[in-house]
Amino acid sequence: MRAILQKTENFYMQEQSKNMHIIDDELFFVIDEKNNTIELSDKGIDLITASTDDSKFFILPDIGAEIAEMEKTSLTTSEQKRKRKMIY
Repeated sequence: MRAILQKTENFYMQEQSKNMHIIDDELFFVIDEKNNTIELSDKGIDLITASTDDSKFFILPDIGAEIAEMEKTSLTTSEQKRKRKMIY
């Protein structure tokens, strides 16, 4: 079993992981043990958001970009800006 596992891994990882997209397309998430990270794939996001109304429920927004966008808008008072920032 170990030899089969190693052979399969070598096939998909050869040439700078050129063939990894074949395997990754079917996964719901990817665990990177080297960097201690877990990333949901598009298929995984679709699966867990199927039961919610908001398709972006599990996607974290870029807070810095959202706040910069709020600063550009013409909200009249600082109170309105503060309330909008509290949403994020």
